[in-house]
Amino acid sequence: MEDTNMMDKIRGVEEIIGYQFSDPWTIWEALQAAGSPVQTIGNRTLVGGNRRLAVLGDRVLDLAIAEAWHEGMEARVRFDQIRQAVGGNLNLDRIGRATGLVAFVNQNPSTLGHVSPVTMSATVEAVLGAVYLDSDMNTVKRVMNTLGLVPT
Repeated sequence: MEDTNMMDKIRGVEEIIGYQFSDPWTIWEALQAAGSPVQTIGNRTLVGGNRRLAVLGDRVLDLAIAEAWHEGMEARVRFDQIRQAVGGNLNLDRIGRATGLVAFVNQNPSTLGHVSPVTMSATVEAVLGAVYLDSDMNTVKRVMNTLGLVPT
């Protein structure tokens, strides 16, 4: 980990989410949008940037929402409503921009600094997936709370 820009991005994200990674490669992978010039991280070859972490993060987000819903007495349809409100792409994109995560997305140089809503929402999910891999579910819930991704 010698690249100053890379370390600055990692530190910036850690500050936003309130969590310091024991394995910085994990969060670095989460910041790689599809088309990023970064093709390998450590000995891992990236396929589609952060997409694999985004899938994991989406499931972790669902689990956190389901656990909170399970503790209550609301109908099943309410779970779906909460899931869409909290974990839908519109909200994830909004959270990524409002918290400043958007500034740390490493994307295809041809996009000229524009991070699409789909890329932003996938990056937020990938960050949650990275936190999960680096720690545990309780830490993911704490990061979700820090970001404002809380079931209501």
